[in-house]
Amino acid sequence: MRTELIDTMVDTALKGESISHDQALQLESLTHEELDYLFLGTDRIRDHFKGQDVKICSIVNAKSGKCVEDCSFCAQSSSFQTDSPEYELMDVEQIVTAAKEAESFGANEFSIVVSGTAMDDRKELDRVIEAIKRIKAETQLETCCSLGLMPMEHLRELKEAGLDRCHHNLETAKSHFDKVVSTHTYEDEVSAVQNAKDAGLQVCVGGIFGMGESFAQRAELAFSIRDLETESFPINFLKPIEGTGLDHLKPLGHYEALRTIALLRLILPKIDLFVCGGREEVFTDQQERLFSAGANGILGGNYLTTKGEDPKRDIKMIEKIGLQPVYTSI
Repeated sequence: MRTELIDTMVDTALKGESISHDQALQLESLTHEELDYLFLGTDRIRDHFKGQDVKICSIVNAKSGKCVEDCSFCAQSSSFQTDSPEYELMDVEQIVTAAKEAESFGANEFSIVVSGTAMDDRKELDRVIEAIKRIKAETQLETCCSLGLMPMEHLRELKEAGLDRCHHNLETAKSHFDKVVSTHTYEDEVSAVQNAKDAGLQVCVGGIFGMGESFAQRAELAFSIRDLETESFPINFLKPIEGTGLDHLKPLGHYEALRTIALLRLILPKIDLFVCGGREEVFTDQQERLFSAGANGILGGNYLTTKGEDPKRDIKMIEKIGLQPVYTSI
C-alpha cells in the first residue's frame, strides 16, 4: 500500500495547501484498499477546516425549460426532447414560500435557479430582486442565485438587494468543454464568475462529473477553480436523463465518485464541498461515506428537474454519523 504517498498528500492539505498536479494524477491508480486509507486522511482534512458542521443548501427551480443552450447533460435544453417541466418565472410569493419551507427543514442557504442563457428581462430581474429582499427580511437564510451569464451591473443590483452568493458552474474542464456545450464557450463561463466576484459577491463554482471526462480532466477543473479563488464547490454527478445528449452514459460507481471528492478536498482543502445532483443514484445506501471523502455539505430537498432525498432522512443520516447539520435560527 502506498501509505507514504497518501500521508504526504494529506499532510500538505492539512497545511492548507494544494497537492501537486502530479500527485493528483496518482490518485487515479489508488486501489479500493488505498482509497479507504486515504479517506481516513480526507476526513481529518474536512474536520480540521470545517469541523463537525454539515451545511445544507436548498434550491428552487424558479423558471424551467425552453433554454436555447445545448448543454448535453441538461433536460431543460430546447435541443432535447425530455419530460422536463416548462414554466415561466414564479411570482415573488412562490419563491419566498419555497425559501421558508427550505428553512423549516434545516437549510441554511437558499438558491433561486432559472433556466436560460441569462436573465435579461427587466421585469423578471425586478421580481428576483424583490424575492431576495423578502427572503432576507423574513428568514435567516443566506441567499444565492443561479441566473446564467449575467453582466456585472445586474449582479451589483442583486447584491444591493441582499444577495450573498452567486452560483455559476464551469461544468467541466476547459479541455472537455466543447464535448458538452457548443452554444457558448468556457471563457463565457469564466467571465460570468469573474463578474460576480467583481460585483462583490461570494461565488459558488463547481461542475458535473461522469460526462465522459478523464480523471486528469477532473483534476484540471479542480485546479482551475482553485485559481479562481471561490468559496464553495457544488459537486454534481451525472444522472443521465432520457432524451439528453448524454443519456447513453452510466452513472459513476460510488468508489469513483468518492475518489473524485477526495481529489477535490486535496486540491481545495479549505473550500466548502457540497455534494448535489446524482447523490442518491451514485451513493444509494452509502451516502455517509461522502463526508469521510472530504465533503462538508449537501443539497437538501429536490433538484432542478428530479426529486431528491427526504430532508428528514438526510438530517437523520448526518446526525447518525456524529456530524451536525447547520440549522438556521428562526
